[in-house]
Amino acid sequence: MTGKLNRFDELNLSRLNLISAVDQAESSEWDVSFEFQGRIVRVQCEALPKYAVPHGLDSDVTAAIINLYIELGEAEDGRFSVSATTLLKLCGWHNTGKYHAILRTCLERLHTSSYSVSGGWRDHPKGRWTHAKFHFIESLDFSSGDRTGAFDERTIISGRLADAIVASIRSGYVKPLDTEFMLSLSRPRTRALYRILDGARFDPAQPEELLDVLEVSLVGWADQCKIPSTIPGNIRRALASPHDELVKRGYLRSVTLTGRGRDQTIRYEFVREFTPMDAALARRFRTYGVADGVARKLVREHGRVFLMECMDRFDVLVRDAVLVIKKSKAAALMHLITHPDEYPFPRTTKVPQTARPSQKATRQEALLPMLSVADEFRNLSAEQIAEKAVSRLGFHYRSLLSVADLDLLRQAILDGGVDVSQMLETSMVAVAKFEKEEFANELKSRLSAV
Repeated sequence: MTGKLNRFDELNLSRLNLISAVDQAESSEWDVSFEFQGRIVRVQCEALPKYAVPHGLDSDVTAAIINLYIELGEAEDGRFSVSATTLLKLCGWHNTGKYHAILRTCLERLHTSSYSVSGGWRDHPKGRWTHAKFHFIESLDFSSGDRTGAFDERTIISGRLADAIVASIRSGYVKPLDTEFMLSLSRPRTRALYRILDGARFDPAQPEELLDVLEVSLVGWADQCKIPSTIPGNIRRALASPHDELVKRGYLRSVTLTGRGRDQTIRYEFVREFTPMDAALARRFRTYGVADGVARKLVREHGRVFLMECMDRFDVLVRDAVLVIKKSKAAALMHLITHPDEYPFPRTTKVPQTARPSQKATRQEALLPMLSVADEFRNLSAEQIAEKAVSRLGFHYRSLLSVADLDLLRQAILDGGVDVSQMLETSMVAVAKFEKEEFANELKSRLSAV
């Protein structure tokens, strides 16, 4: 990924904090209760003893997977596919054998650890507080070159996010996350504390409100950060280094501790950032059924001009029956915005009504003269082309292509045995003609012969 990595975080996860802000953990469980707006919220975690509770570098992995899921189009079933090398880059880690091993351990820990949130999981569209029980990664598959399951350069990872997290992200209950800044922080515990603080700035019931000042009790904040100590001195020492770095790096204006013993409090003062929401743009999004939270997220990610162009393009494609809405206008528009290169630009001249082909034929014909894959991939390396092709097929064919199939495909592209342009164009024609299974079977047959 290139450029400034301004991405997103799911608000429930960042506010409740399910990752312990310590570099190393030994405990296999924790249980935290606190009062919030007159309600008692209880959050529990149970992990396998050999892995311990999620902690440290797991925060990098959860942030990477959330943004990967969003960038892949927020599949309704929560599924995602990605190569290990790409996921390492999203985590900000080096592509070495050491980090391949760490990544696998993190994924296994996030898959096997179970969470229970009582009365504190926000169903924002309904304005309700709910109970949620889940594993961050509900299912996990990956390809490997040996019997031990060790990750290598060819490994493809396929997983499914928890339903509660998927529903929250798809409803737009997210907040901006400056991933570039987060990954530049020196230690896992500092990166974890940054995510916790950034989530605590938002009122869960009114996410438009952003706090400039946050005051918390020292002992209560240790619970929030899942620091395994109730001794004030230990808590202060655990937080001292992250506090210093976040002030020096300009995220916090100041950190002030007052009081004595267990009655100590921490006062955080933030450097405020604000992304204005265009009222006219929000009104137009509502006509498609897109929630305000989703609209805010899109503005932060794509900008006003691009979004207006996408909505204009969407209207013309629907009017000319090139784009067929199967579920809802909101879902169809979201897919066009996140995958614009998979849709044709409107023709400069209209096809006369009397000469217009059938709806199915029009869609098939229009898919062919899209922005060519050759143009789209011209300045990309072979590895980047392979990653993009795997991600795209993983989105449209996730129920038909296994991680082993995607592993073979990625390697075949790197070896020059697949014409990526022709393959992707054929794959999209198959989507339009409802012939996905035929395409998938033919591709698997070709890969087995490469």
